[in-house]
Amino acid sequence: MNQSLITYNLALTLAGTALPVLWLGSGLAGRWDELWTRLGLYRQQPLAGPGPRVWLQAVSVGEVGVAQAIAAELWRERPEINLSVSSSTAKGLERAAQVFADRARVLPFPLEAPWAVAAAESKVRPHVYASLETELWPNFLAWLEHRGTELLLLNGRISPRSFPRYMKIRPLVAGCLDRFARLGMIGPEDAERAVALGAPPHRVAVDGNAKYAGMIQRADACDTGEAAGRLALGEAPLLVAGSARSGEEEPVLSALQQVLASHPEAVLAVAPRHVERAPRWLELARGKGLKAALWSELSPERPRQAATSVVVMDVMGQLMALYGLGEAAFLGASLVEMGGQNPVEPAAWGKPLAFGPDMADFLDAARELKAQGAAQEVAGAQELAAWWSRMLAEPNEARERGRAALSVAQGFADAAKAAAGRILEALERKGV
Repeated sequence: MNQSLITYNLALTLAGTALPVLWLGSGLAGRWDELWTRLGLYRQQPLAGPGPRVWLQAVSVGEVGVAQAIAAELWRERPEINLSVSSSTAKGLERAAQVFADRARVLPFPLEAPWAVAAAESKVRPHVYASLETELWPNFLAWLEHRGTELLLLNGRISPRSFPRYMKIRPLVAGCLDRFARLGMIGPEDAERAVALGAPPHRVAVDGNAKYAGMIQRADACDTGEAAGRLALGEAPLLVAGSARSGEEEPVLSALQQVLASHPEAVLAVAPRHVERAPRWLELARGKGLKAALWSELSPERPRQAATSVVVMDVMGQLMALYGLGEAAFLGASLVEMGGQNPVEPAAWGKPLAFGPDMADFLDAARELKAQGAAQEVAGAQELAAWWSRMLAEPNEARERGRAALSVAQGFADAAKAAAGRILEALERKGV
């Protein structure tokens, strides 16, 4: 065990003094079973069966989508693969349970303690473990490697914001990266940062971003009927502001006001990233003299009134349908410094889109969409209003940009195949 790992485990030991408090708190909240599983004690799970065993770690909801796309490619080639999918968040576990149903076992990711890791591994017994995106858990990786599991880092990403933090603990990070047999990174910058942090260069490759791989399938499977019934658009064009964050209320609503001057029939559907912010959006819209309604107030029987120009989403799960109905989209978390949101969601519908200057969390897709003329970067209300107005006034241009967006989305589909290929190669090396 190297010095950095020893120091790391000493720090974990000190932090572990809080475990009794965590245990008691979980019991009082009626969540004993959740704590047991976080300790790697998968008491309700049988021992993993025969055949090639693969463990995918999907930290949250977004990565579960990646796991779904990769699993589909794996089972297409080898349907006998015994798959376990873990997640670190409650929402991720909920989504994984929906997506994989009885096809794969769904497990909470264990705590980063040697005994918890050992307990989890003894149930899953993976031949291959793949971390989807960059999760570096020193004890977890060390134990699985010790037990003969081949380790892969897939859909790896090291953002400009996380890179300086990793550099401060480079010896520990380098030890983790060196355990991976292959590192499939999203883009060239991610690959360069991985090497700078200590990943062996000959094991690092650029495979693209599998997070976007299933977007077209999601669009194809999405039913827009209920949303259309609630919105009652008729000939009114719909603009969509997706996953908007605090601080974007003013520019988005001001942009709509400017659009209405030349397109008075336009409707804005805004989906706040956190639905609890919906009342704030409603209040601010009405404060600007805009007639606004909450999504939950509407139904196909009581649809939007023609004078209502703003509909604020106060429920989850409808954004994809809104993109399908919209004429043009804006991606939130980009006019504020929060890294942006997934631009391939509207692109998969063939919709032109705009976003602010900060798309750091989706830089590869944002760059490609801009390069192909499918997306426009806007600095604030004035530029967003000009973009939306142009897309409404020039439908031929909007369609052309939409076709370019769809082409970009289709190009990302190969990333899931590349990630699955890494796993299949690893299974072949293991002889299973």
